[in-house]
Amino acid sequence: MSFRTLSWILPLALVLAGCTRDREAPQQLRPDVIFLTIDTTRADHLSVYGYERRTSPVLEKLAKQGLLFERAWSTSSWTLPSHASMFTGLHPTTHGAHFTPEGEEMFHNRVSRLGEHVRTLAEILRDQGYATAALAGGPWLAPEFGLLQGYEFQHAGLKDGSSLVATDRPKQKIRVDWAADELTDRAIAWLQTIPRERPVHLMVNYFDPHFPYRRHKQFSFTSADAESDQAAAKIDAYDSEIRFMDHHLGRLLDALAKLGRFGEALIVVVADHGESFGEHGNEGHGPWLYEEILRVPLIVKLPAAERAGDRVDAPVSVVDLLPLILGELGLEVPAASEGVPIGERDLVVGEAFRSEALNTIAPDRYDRDVFAGIRWPWKVLLSDRGDTELYDIARDPNELDDRSDEAVANKMKARLSAALEKLSPPQQPELPKSVDPALKERLRALGYGN
Repeated sequence: MSFRTLSWILPLALVLAGCTRDREAPQQLRPDVIFLTIDTTRADHLSVYGYERRTSPVLEKLAKQGLLFERAWSTSSWTLPSHASMFTGLHPTTHGAHFTPEGEEMFHNRVSRLGEHVRTLAEILRDQGYATAALAGGPWLAPEFGLLQGYEFQHAGLKDGSSLVATDRPKQKIRVDWAADELTDRAIAWLQTIPRERPVHLMVNYFDPHFPYRRHKQFSFTSADAESDQAAAKIDAYDSEIRFMDHHLGRLLDALAKLGRFGEALIVVVADHGESFGEHGNEGHGPWLYEEILRVPLIVKLPAAERAGDRVDAPVSVVDLLPLILGELGLEVPAASEGVPIGERDLVVGEAFRSEALNTIAPDRYDRDVFAGIRWPWKVLLSDRGDTELYDIARDPNELDDRSDEAVANKMKARLSAALEKLSPPQQPELPKSVDPALKERLRALGYGN
């Protein structure tokens, strides 16, 4: 069942039934599925969302050919749980790939992987005859953490000359932060090996805007006070990374067009989380769920560019991407999915767990688990220690005016508590598989350890 023809309101039963597209249609008629994650990218630092710097001309063009979601949020504040939610349609509590007390100890954190019992988008599409490939710039998408289940070809932290690395190849020298130009080159090379009549599912995780930020000469921005203001210089470099990534993402879209795959493709561009630059006293991304972290950009180009140029203001969570994609393809959504059709989400839920899984890093700040609930325009933040914050994010998008003393706070707390009670954690979180010491060191260098 295609959501685009029903003005965003779909009965859930019809989505699960997957009606209007013929499931028995020849596989070559099924659209390609291109899933591009832009790691650590704030929506409000993209020109397609109104940012004053022209950081995303490619995404501006793509938005004119597709749908731009104005109100999209991730499920978490960091890469592993948020990507797991995108790929499975499950919240972090349910899928279990997160900082958890039972996980493997890594640089004073305890981390669990995505369990093999969970069915992913790639596994579903592979079983439908799709050629599947994943190319990841960041370390949390290395095979050890379970996110790449179902991808027949993987380029994720493994370096093997100039060729794509298959899952059964021996592990070579590890490099876990591939840049956008390298990822795009390798993605194009893989696409060129697949016969045009076979549908493809390609996932690329662009990682460039993640700390440490690099300034790209060809794509540079300079604040007037950058020489004397460290914070301004950091933002200049961050914006440069976004522009560099946007350029090379554009090269991939151009290659799809040259290969005859762009027009009918279903293309998703989404961030896993954002980044803090001093807001609320925070830097980077960690166990907090303010808008600069939880709100994400989301652009979806439908096959044949239907509904091109629409801007969608219905609240959406990244767990809704799995049913959206499968509905467009006429495939059944797994019964366990926690995603809902666009326009039917009552509450967006975000989760940040660290207190029990963390030993020594900033214990005064990482001493609680935090949860967010968004029912436009209200957003409530709760901690397992009983702290409450409430914001009207329509009027106060920077979350500066805490209104938790108002009556609506109790209603929002009750909604969020009820939603959290419905989430069922896995019976036994699974440990990452044979994490290479070099991978741990790279994660530490990226700010995940002290």
